[in-house]
Amino acid sequence: MAALDNAIRTKHNHLSFQQPEKIADAIRLFSSSSLWDEVAAHIGSAPKTLKATLGIIIDRRNKIAHESDVDPSFPNQRWPIEPLMVENMVNDIEKIGHAIHAICV
Repeated sequence: MAALDNAIRTKHNHLSFQQPEKIADAIRLFSSSSLWDEVAAHIGSAPKTLKATLGIIIDRRNKIAHESDVDPSFPNQRWPIEPLMVENMVNDIEKIGHAIHAICV
């Protein structure tokens, strides 16, 4: 089993699996589930809404990580962010992660 684990890590360690379709691609390596349909049903959401929510979170993460969270329209000004926005995003990621775990285990 260690050899399989090492092979998977070696082949995929450079991939981020952030975008919804990339996450689904990774899950398809070991599961035949229709990931986003099942995750959406698990948390009571529509698949399209769920993927859009995740896309918004990833877009913001990329702005923070790769653009210093600076709004290019207003140099030296950061994009607005509020504690509630961060809390909601963390909660959404946790719900999605727990749902994926529940479906795939």
